[in-house]
Amino acid sequence: MGFKNLNISYQYRSDQESGNIIKDFYIPVLSQTKIYKRAVGYFSSGSLMLAAKGISELIDKGGKMQLIASPRLNEKDIEAIELGYRLREDVIEDSIIRSITKPTTLLMKERFNYLAWLIANEQLDIKIAMTRNVLSYGLYHEKIGIMEDWENNKIAFSGSSNETEGGLYNNFESIDVFCNWQDGDDIRVQRKELDFEKLWGNSTSQLEIIEFPQVAKERLLSYRTSQYAERDPEIEVTHVDINKSNLNTPRMPENLEIRDYQKEAIKSWFRNECKGLLEMATGTGKTITAITAVTKLWEVTQRLAVIVVCPYTHLVDQWVKDLKKYNMSPLIAYNSRNLWEEDVNNHITAFQSGAINHFCLITTNATFSLPHMQVILRKLNKNVVFIADEAHHLGAESSRKLLIEEFPYRLALSATPNRWYDEDGTDSLLSYFGNQVVFQFGLEKAIGKYLTEYYYHPHIIYLDEDESEKYYEVTRKIVKLFPKDGNFKNDDSKGLTSLLIERARILSRARNKLIKLKELLSNRKDSLYNIVYCGDSSVDGERQIDAVSKLLGNDLDMKIHSFTSREDAIQRKELLERFETGDLQALIAIKCLDEGVDVPATQNAYILASSTNPREFIQRRGRVLRKHPQKKYSYIHDFIVLPRELDQIELIEPTLFNMERNIVKRELTRLSEFADLARNGPLAHEEIAKVKHAYNLLNF
Repeated sequence: MGFKNLNISYQYRSDQESGNIIKDFYIPVLSQTKIYKRAVGYFSSGSLMLAAKGISELIDKGGKMQLIASPRLNEKDIEAIELGYRLREDVIEDSIIRSITKPTTLLMKERFNYLAWLIANEQLDIKIAMTRNVLSYGLYHEKIGIMEDWENNKIAFSGSSNETEGGLYNNFESIDVFCNWQDGDDIRVQRKELDFEKLWGNSTSQLEIIEFPQVAKERLLSYRTSQYAERDPEIEVTHVDINKSNLNTPRMPENLEIRDYQKEAIKSWFRNECKGLLEMATGTGKTITAITAVTKLWEVTQRLAVIVVCPYTHLVDQWVKDLKKYNMSPLIAYNSRNLWEEDVNNHITAFQSGAINHFCLITTNATFSLPHMQVILRKLNKNVVFIADEAHHLGAESSRKLLIEEFPYRLALSATPNRWYDEDGTDSLLSYFGNQVVFQFGLEKAIGKYLTEYYYHPHIIYLDEDESEKYYEVTRKIVKLFPKDGNFKNDDSKGLTSLLIERARILSRARNKLIKLKELLSNRKDSLYNIVYCGDSSVDGERQIDAVSKLLGNDLDMKIHSFTSREDAIQRKELLERFETGDLQALIAIKCLDEGVDVPATQNAYILASSTNPREFIQRRGRVLRKHPQKKYSYIHDFIVLPRELDQIELIEPTLFNMERNIVKRELTRLSEFADLARNGPLAHEEIAKVKHAYNLLNF
């Protein structure tokens, strides 16, 4: 049987008035297809899923598939090519790898499995289309398909503008279909096939076709399982597997020893009717404490929906690993709603109807705040526990309005629950979680038992001559604008804020920081497990993080890598693994190592830049102090920049002295707190005392 025996419509739309696209078009047509030629626009996990619709029959019948897509280069990729930092092929390869995100739903996993089977059977060939002038940001963005059956009949179809790479199985999909045996359609089919063939053969004038990178092919092959579903899961999976869901109920892991303070935290939470906030230092096991509490609650209720919200995707991934240790199989919800919405809806419906007694959902703050997620979650009312990791992020006015009052059980986790300069946000957040910090376990209790002891070395850095002149110039402008009565006019306030920011940047990007860093590491070029925290400012037109990378990588010949927003999740995971094994000696970061990233091997931290926000330096210190078999102590080097030499301070006028004194006072809060708990605390305080004495802050 060929295409002519099928009942094919001229158009298919997601409203199903003209037929179900998967069931009535893709599956029956591909079951008769010898060669399937497909162009999907952007190369992404979404477009791969789109291309893999209904192809299980193609695998069975030995059909072949040709796929063309265009890499989605970002601004940094283009810049790297334009400035010659990296070869174009390497940038494109990284872009493609970056686009193949880990499948998170049954639908996504099975579609990737289909493609992996085609690759393994040599039934799939993929090529990448680039505009010949890659710097123009142009993209090949056609969305067409051509099918040919074993009797040489041909069908062509084109996707609507709604068929985007975000439409994995889509919000709304529409295709127009042409058959070469029908009057008027033959010329259309010929035209689309000719365009595809010219493209595949690299004969299209404005486009260049390159081979699919081997490393990307291997990434797709890694998603192949021992078998594949006979029918597309979008058709088959329309309900929750109730038996499986009931099996994956919370259960304590074997051989897991819960620490005494964690047990006390759980008891305190239960005493407060399963509401409250745990204020526990970074590295003391907040996540394990929370999941154990949930497991104990399940043992009591035997019916429980678990909702976990995290600020970052990497925290979601870490939670998933820990939840699985407790026999839970969490639904993961972030990125495109098409990846998770159906699964989440089905589980909530099954839970509300009593068909299942448990499910676990983990999501990000951003996804939790989306209107459609809010609508879905508000269907729940009883037997729900809501967990907020790094809960202080939810204290912002826009976020706390979305917290769901119907959830009876609530647990907040944070090492630093107080929001900086936001008492209302702190109070509102605490109110939602039961008006109580039910348990506190700070660094002073954890150091030496659950966290490593540390040595603290504050380094006083001075501005050089050029920087000092600029600093004084800006400060003089500030003095003129600063009203004696303290009452600002709107225009004055804006101008003053701008000048204060400019002056802070002068201190942040002080050149002598790099000189001191080089001095500290020159005799430790072979050392391992170093982290350098940089600011986002520039030194002589160069970002501080790039200047530090050149210093360590080129001048000192150390094996280093940046750890920033420029690196995607896959790259970050690889970097952390290399750091752990000692293949990388140092990671250079701005803020990406502040919350939720486990780097326990870290022995030496160099803090070139730090805000006066207590949360930032508390998080950083706790992260450095995590225990690891390879270290006995941790070492923290902290850089404080002063605008002038200490012996010059007594010469300046009172107004300027008071301004500088306030700046130094904010820095000294961090320095003093770090020194208090350090093994070399008295020596560290001696260094700090020099600054306190010069600025008359001995009682601070």
